[in-house]
Amino acid sequence: MKNLLVAAFLITAMSLNAQPLEKNKERPSFTPDQIAELQTKKMTLQLELTEKQQQKILEINKRNATERKQKFETRKELRENGKKLSSEELFERKSSQLDAQIAHQDEMKTILNATQFETWKKTRARKKMQLKKRVKKQRMKKRLRSHGRQHQIIRK
Repeated sequence: MKNLLVAAFLITAMSLNAQPLEKNKERPSFTPDQIAELQTKKMTLQLELTEKQQQKILEINKRNATERKQKFETRKELRENGKKLSSEELFERKSSQLDAQIAHQDEMKTILNATQFETWKKTRARKKMQLKKRVKKQRMKKRLRSHGRQHQIIRK
């Protein structure tokens, strides 16, 4: 009887763990102002910003968050329409993105002192590497899933 209960418990526990995880978890959608405020507070904690620095960085973060939101909406619209960008359009987009990054870095250099700026640059580099790893991992999973589907189709 004990063995039967233990076996039933194990089967139930294993079946619950086998349930697929929710892929499309709803992320909270913050406004650009809320995003900017949160970013500024994180930077304040990390870099020990003064009040004057906080205000300047908050303005920059608001502007950047608004631009990101607009760009996201245009990319979403393109994706929904199934429209692909030409190589020239992709080049222009990447070029303007790099110009914006250079301008942002110059702005931050004028606001932050030398130690704060170095800490900020190191943190950005670390976050960029983490993002690259996460994207690479997601692409590998996607490839494995699509390869599995192809294999299943071939078997049939």
